[in-house]
Amino acid sequence: MQLIDRDGRLTPVLKILTDYPRDDLAHDEVHQSLVTACVTRGLYPANIDVGSIASLDTIVAGFKTAQLVFNSKLGYGHIFHTNCAPRKNIVSVKSAGEKIVLGMTASGVVLLAVNAGYTLAPFHDAVKAGEMVFFQTSVPDSGSQFRSRDYFPDAMADLTLHLATRFASMGEEKIRQTLKARGYRELLEGLSYLGEPLNISSFPQLPEGTIYYIDNFGNMKLNMKHAKIVAQYKPGTPLVAAIGNTVCDVVVGDVGFSMGEGVVAITSGSSGWALGAGEKEMFAEIFLRGGRADSHFPGATTGDQLLAMTRADLERVIETLKGASGDVSGRHDLYNISEARIMHMLARARLLNGFDSSELQKAFAANDLEKRLMA
Repeated sequence: MQLIDRDGRLTPVLKILTDYPRDDLAHDEVHQSLVTACVTRGLYPANIDVGSIASLDTIVAGFKTAQLVFNSKLGYGHIFHTNCAPRKNIVSVKSAGEKIVLGMTASGVVLLAVNAGYTLAPFHDAVKAGEMVFFQTSVPDSGSQFRSRDYFPDAMADLTLHLATRFASMGEEKIRQTLKARGYRELLEGLSYLGEPLNISSFPQLPEGTIYYIDNFGNMKLNMKHAKIVAQYKPGTPLVAAIGNTVCDVVVGDVGFSMGEGVVAITSGSSGWALGAGEKEMFAEIFLRGGRADSHFPGATTGDQLLAMTRADLERVIETLKGASGDVSGRHDLYNISEARIMHMLARARLLNGFDSSELQKAFAANDLEKRLMA
């Protein structure tokens, strides 16, 4: 374990991710509340930091949290809290909001997260594989408009104190063996607000090819492992990509700088993580060397699904549509059509899912594309 001082005590590292800008008063109030909560409990963490995520964007909240949690090398004692709570469709004089849940990884990293929108989506596979577990909590979800200042720092400090106390009583080796045996509840037992485990159905999933994050350079990170793309299309394969009403020619690449300057590429990006003893798998990224990839897809934002297929397949679909019946034309409004709309039409008909055109290939082989579009 990394977070142990020379006297053998746990020295936690605390990280808050919240949708307050770093220069906002709320950011400073949350940080101050967490410091106060730690000091009043006799806790002196090695580091306390508050980071920023996009306002009310639970997709970014989930992705950014997962990227940091799964790539932590600190393990037990590294504690995260993610707060992005749109409080949609909630009308309450008590300012009630989404519930707080608690997650623990097989490496011992722990996080508290507001269970809102798609915040938990990136953790679905880890939970399903038993590499992580989430629990309900009784952390207050009402009574304050500013829960992240008034309630959440105390919850985070209580969790920190609990982990430090468990470490002192169990010892490093026992903690390590308990984690190896996936004894998550044993390590968390006694935490005052710990509830029952979350069912796998509590973890929403996004369509393959969804934009997870657009970074400062305009690179568009997708929720799809790049290895899955190159298993379908060899590096160097040109594709037509669509986001919203925009299409752009792209080329499948190996890694970020494997394509020349000015070429919009689908490459292996800088983000990804490993599950269990498996190798680290990197997510695909829309990348433009020497420019901003997002400039080729005006209006694209997190949550949008990128669709991609070969130009030959797209042209074959167009030729089929030219001879289609009036029923197909009317149903899909082929009188007002574009390449982007055709690709979205294929997605709605479940013939194209992100980069996966296997169902479309089956329709070509069976010569029943028109039938599939009317199903």
